[in-house]
Amino acid sequence: MKSWFILIQGLLPMMLISAYQYSWNLLITPLMRSLNVDLPAIQVAYSLFVLFSTVSQVLGGYIADKRGPRLVGVTGGVLAGLGMMASPLVNGINQFYILWSMGSIGVGLIYGVSINLGVKWFSRTRGLATGIINMGFGLGATFFNPLISLLIIKGEYKYPMILIGALILAVVIPLMATAKYPTSQVKGMQLTKIPPGFWLAFTSFSLMGIPLQLFSSSLSVLGGDYGYVTVAAAASLLPLFSGIGRPIMGSISDKLSRRRTIIITGLVLTISMLTLLIHSPIAYIASTVITGVFGGSLITLFASLVGDEYGIVNSTFLFGILYNGKFIAALMGSVMFAELIRVINLTGSLILETSLTVASIIVFIAFTKLHPRGYYLKNT
Repeated sequence: MKSWFILIQGLLPMMLISAYQYSWNLLITPLMRSLNVDLPAIQVAYSLFVLFSTVSQVLGGYIADKRGPRLVGVTGGVLAGLGMMASPLVNGINQFYILWSMGSIGVGLIYGVSINLGVKWFSRTRGLATGIINMGFGLGATFFNPLISLLIIKGEYKYPMILIGALILAVVIPLMATAKYPTSQVKGMQLTKIPPGFWLAFTSFSLMGIPLQLFSSSLSVLGGDYGYVTVAAAASLLPLFSGIGRPIMGSISDKLSRRRTIIITGLVLTISMLTLLIHSPIAYIASTVITGVFGGSLITLFASLVGDEYGIVNSTFLFGILYNGKFIAALMGSVMFAELIRVINLTGSLILETSLTVASIIVFIAFTKLHPRGYYLKNT
């Protein structure tokens, strides 16, 4: 199979499903009006998205590794497409929850398969290939959001959702139907056989992901003293640099080594968090850009690490488990951060959250010391 086509098979689906996450802020207000609910009620749907798009990757990854990616990918395309198309057509919030959750399961299935097309097929340039595919999820909504914004202004938010859902069905299903993994696939690994060191990597990923989740959920809180224009600029720069940084950092890790790049990424994210303590708009924007570049690359780096350390046979399954660390990071970077601000203050909360980023580096260094590079593959 041609390398460029494998990248397209992963990149285009990621771009389309990104609307579930990165177009959500545009859809909140019209959905509230249409469903006649308040903000907390509609935000439950976003929590359901995060939950189901992460948890679904574990079972989906197991099946994909055992039987190939086509069934999982096509099922994901059907669920994500129908979920996006049908959600704006209901009148009750509970019906919306069900359909949005269904679509979110599809997003998780597509995400896991797409990422692992890069992990499994590109051993020499694994970081770059995985980063290019993952970039789609960071930048995809950039193409949809202007259209969605324009139609929302005209009072028509349902049409873009239906259009995106139709595109998912028309584009993702054919691409996933032709997707395949290398022929070395064998029986999936049982949960009781999780390889040694994996949970250290999982813990490090969860804690190192806090800065990006904190910025994603709390930009207005962090930049509240700098004015609307500054916060709006940061809100545009964060996803842009998050997408751009993924192939760049992936390529760097191919040359520098995955382990070194992850440690450097953790150190830079720590410095970026501390930069916020300067309390100036320039520091705020700089920290946003740095966190976007380095925080956005974590999934690329850790997904590639799974392939490096544990091989490609069970990489979709293991990545599915690893990806749940994003949910933990989101809780610590949003809910816990908000509670810390209430109990302490903004500065103290930032210091405590930064300490967790430092802890992620320590945990990852422990992983590298306890498990020499290639140890698992050499001993299995």
